[in-house]
Amino acid sequence: MLKVDRLTKRYGAIVGIDEVSFTVRPGEVLGLLGPNGSGKSTTVRILTGLLEQTSGHVLLDDTDIATNILGYKSQLGYVPEEPHLYTYLTGPEYLRLIGRLRGLSERVLNDKIERFMTLLGIWDDRYQTLASYSKGMRQKILIAAAVLDEPRLVILDEPFSGLDVS
Repeated sequence: MLKVDRLTKRYGAIVGIDEVSFTVRPGEVLGLLGPNGSGKSTTVRILTGLLEQTSGHVLLDDTDIATNILGYKSQLGYVPEEPHLYTYLTGPEYLRLIGRLRGLSERVLNDKIERFMTLLGIWDDRYQTLASYSKGMRQKILIAAAVLDEPRLVILDEPFSGLDVS
């Protein structure tokens, strides 16, 4: 269970987020909705450990993530708002890199890469570099990379940006 308790982020006198609290139980999906500048991305950056809060707590299974941020991040899949990919790699090469960094065996990794590329409708483009992929295709690769090792928690920041509705 992920619990956010009175999370606050200040930038000097400017309040980015003010005492945000919520709980997400296993199997639940939470969406943050609001206008630009309302603190959604700031909240996501804190939840991913990319930004430190001013006050409040983020707890995974009643343990503050700050006590073992690397252990927390190892259980996390993340799709950032701005995709930063190694565009000289192909889709499968990028997924293989991420899978190896996450410690997946070659057998498991090869199977998952083929399944994701097929499922996402980009198998025919597997020999093309990410530089040639459309924004939507790149987003699909990022989503596949985020769930490749079946993390306990997946955080998506603007995950459908550039994706077709079909």
